[in-house]
Amino acid sequence: MPRLSLEPTITGVSTSQSWHRVFAGRADQVPLARMFTVFLFADFEIDSTVGFVVTELATNAVRHTRSGEHKGSFAVELLVGDLVYIGVSDLGGHGYPVVREHPREVSLSESEGGRGLWAVAQMATLFGIYGSPAEGHTVWAGLDSTGQPRDKPPEAIQKLPAVGPTRP
Repeated sequence: MPRLSLEPTITGVSTSQSWHRVFAGRADQVPLARMFTVFLFADFEIDSTVGFVVTELATNAVRHTRSGEHKGSFAVELLVGDLVYIGVSDLGGHGYPVVREHPREVSLSESEGGRGLWAVAQMATLFGIYGSPAEGHTVWAGLDSTGQPRDKPPEAIQKLPAVGPTRP
């Protein structure tokens, strides 16, 4: 069974609980998004991992898309089932999210970013990006709720179109 799917959501996963929340597209909302998710996952061993993923994805939405502009927003979607699905949707703009692998010989000061998505992809059992600069992007990760390690990280995938948060 392939680890990656071209579908924007994880299919075939039984979902027992789900949450969706829209946050204002400001940097001060990123810690609130993290607290929201860590609180919801307080009984899971992966609560800090879920918090890290939401922080990275929300930060990217605010810094690199129209979500961070005046009256912008980003949405966080969480599904708990066989896997924990975390999706952060933005308002698009400014190109596509890209996962960059950084060779060990490149210093952090010489790199141009992309380490956050790379770190999220390393933690995820499933990982994907879908959408467009015009319609918005959703970057998502599926985490094993048991915390079991996997053999290798997935690669990022992209699919069009996206359904992102709407402007207030």
